[in-house]
Amino acid sequence: MKRASYHNHTTFSDGADAPEAFLTHAKATHLQVLGFSDHYYKASPSATDAPDWALQLDAIERYFATIEALKEQSPEIDIRTGLEFDWLDGSAEWLRPLAEDVRLDYTIGSVHFVGNDSIDLTRVFWERLTADEVNAVIRRYWQTLRDMAASQLFDIAGHIDLYKKFGFYPTADMRDVITEALDAIRDANMAIELNTAGWRKDCKACYPTDDLLAACLQREIPIVVSSDAHQAHLVAADFNRAYDILYRVGYTHLAHFNHRERTLEPLAR
Repeated sequence: MKRASYHNHTTFSDGADAPEAFLTHAKATHLQVLGFSDHYYKASPSATDAPDWALQLDAIERYFATIEALKEQSPEIDIRTGLEFDWLDGSAEWLRPLAEDVRLDYTIGSVHFVGNDSIDLTRVFWERLTADEVNAVIRRYWQTLRDMAASQLFDIAGHIDLYKKFGFYPTADMRDVITEALDAIRDANMAIELNTAGWRKDCKACYPTDDLLAACLQREIPIVVSSDAHQAHLVAADFNRAYDILYRVGYTHLAHFNHRERTLEPLAR
């Protein structure tokens, strides 16, 4: 089985380690494929800078050049160039030029903002909400995820139930909006990820839940395993645990990306 890690953040965005350190740890953990996917955030078409946790807009060419140099220096491991795009309401227009850049091997589309609110920055955001307000945010989250998928700009949907990061869950029925979002992911020919970072958060659970994984499998939505590493030593954290879950749910293949082409390879113990 080809072991791959596509969702990783370096010092180009909010990661603690440089790309070279990720490469070192990828080799040590016997990964065959290492993908870089630093945060890309652009608030508006006219924005000229980005928050300090995201890839700076004037550093994009240096980002591509750095990863290309690593590819040339380390032919023994397949290195892939990606970005994690922060989806904002109406952002398809100004994300499209970079999302369609031919230098990208894959793109991750993620929802971290519901309206103007960051849902995964601090639990204080959630603690101040009533139960009805929590439900309203989560409902709008799924609707925003649906819109992100419907843009058809991205290859992978990131951590599709990220809202649970701090241990807050809906108490109302969300099946209608979840169905719409997962159908949009399927219709856009996207993959999802089993993201192991949730095991390191307050929720103590990977993204997504088993029932969501089963719903994606029913729709024949492909999957990758990702660590969402912000430190190099976490580049393949809990991957064996993730593989076991995928076996239990019924997944038999993992998706791989190269030059925006997706292939499937068997998931083997």
